[in-house]
Amino acid sequence: MDFLMAQEIAALPTAIGAIVSIGVPVLIAMTVGALMFAVFTPQELAANSVIGSVKFSFVVEVYAVVAALTLVGSWDIYRTSRDTLQKETGALYMLAHAVDTYGNADQMEARHAMRDAIRDYAEAVVTHDWPRMMQGVGPGSSDAAFTRLSRAFFDTEPVTQAQQALAQNTVQWVAQVAEARIDRLSVATRTISLLIWALIMTVSVSVLVFQWFIGSGSQTVHYSMGAVIAIIVGGVLLVSLKLAFPFVGDDPLLSPRPFVLLMDIR
Repeated sequence: MDFLMAQEIAALPTAIGAIVSIGVPVLIAMTVGALMFAVFTPQELAANSVIGSVKFSFVVEVYAVVAALTLVGSWDIYRTSRDTLQKETGALYMLAHAVDTYGNADQMEARHAMRDAIRDYAEAVVTHDWPRMMQGVGPGSSDAAFTRLSRAFFDTEPVTQAQQALAQNTVQWVAQVAEARIDRLSVATRTISLLIWALIMTVSVSVLVFQWFIGSGSQTVHYSMGAVIAIIVGGVLLVSLKLAFPFVGDDPLLSPRPFVLLMDIR
C-alpha cells in the first residue's frame, strides 16, 4: 500500500471504506484457503500443525507490534489535528469577544473591520483551505485573509485602560491563530511513513497466509476462523487509515463546522 492508495481508501465513505479494507483481506484469506486445501490434504496440514502454530504465533506477535505502532501513530495524527483546530478556532473566538472592548464612538470602523476580518478568515478556511485538505493536497489561499485579520487587530490603537490591558492578549491570540494555522496546513507532512504502511500490509498478508498451515478437523471451522482473522486485520487497517487522514474524504473525522459558526459572528 503506497501513500496515495492509503489516502484514497481513507477518502472513501466509511461504509465503502469498510467494504474495501475488510473485504479485500477476507477475499485474500478465502482464496489462500482454497489454494491450500487444493494443494495439501487435511492429513498433511495436520501433520505440520505444531510447526505451523509456532510460525503463526511469531507472525501474529510481529503483526501485533506493527498494528499497535500504526494505530498509535494514526491516533497521534488525529489528536494533534483535532487539538490544532480547537486552538485555532478558540483563539478566533476570543478575538471575536475582544472586539466589543473597542467601544468608543470613533472606533466603530475598527470594530467593523475586526469582525469582518474574522468572518472573512473563517470563510477563507472553509472555501479555500478545507476543500484542498479534503483532497489531501497542499495549502489553500487563506494567506491574504489571515494578513487582513492580523492587521485589523494590530493596527487598532488601544486608547482606554481596558483596551491597553487587552492588547497583549490580543497579540497572543493572533499569534496562536498563526501557529495553529501553520500546523493545520502542514498536517499532510505529518503522516505515517510509506515504510510503515508497506510493513503493516506485508505482515497482514503474512497473518492471512500462515493461519492456513495449521491443520483443522473441519474445513468449515478453518474457513470461519480465517474470515474472523481477516475481519480483524481489515478493521485495524480501516481505523488506522481514517485516523491518519482526518481531513480527507467527504465524511472526514474533522469537519470545518467551527469555522462555519465563526462566519456568522456579528
